[in-house]
Amino acid sequence: MAEDSAHAGEAPAKGGKGKLLIIVAVVVLLGGGGAAAWFLGFIPHGADKAEAKEEVHEEHKPKVGALLALDPFIANLADEDGKRYLKTSLQVEFFADKVPEEFAARVPQMRDLLLTLFTSKLFSEIRTPQGKAVLRDEIINRMNRTLNHDLVKAVYFTEFIVQ
Repeated sequence: MAEDSAHAGEAPAKGGKGKLLIIVAVVVLLGGGGAAAWFLGFIPHGADKAEAKEEVHEEHKPKVGALLALDPFIANLADEDGKRYLKTSLQVEFFADKVPEEFAARVPQMRDLLLTLFTSKLFSEIRTPQGKAVLRDEIINRMNRTLNHDLVKAVYFTEFIVQ
């Protein structure tokens, strides 16, 4: 019986060593497989993550469309005394890479539209940065509505003088 108990004590020790050996082998295989995947490029390296971030930032950069400078405008403002006027120059940015033919053909109509808009404004409405922002939005909306398409992306004042 002493021999039975001695053999019984050895069997679990061999089984425990076998399990430990299997666990170590699995960890080594997984570690080696992970290292191989990293080395072969299946797992991105640190530089690749930076490049991926740069690509994401590049994709989100706003695309600049075609710009068209309009001749300067001089318009009397709608103030009661009628002595104030606006002199402004602006550029129109389009969604497309080139100025749409539809817009280029209608520049005189757009100038009339803007002159009518400018003469309807009071000095108090356009003298603040917020007033200029509202005026920009009105210009964009009126142009796009006249064209029946969203062709105009933005309007930039390059000169804005009220006297």
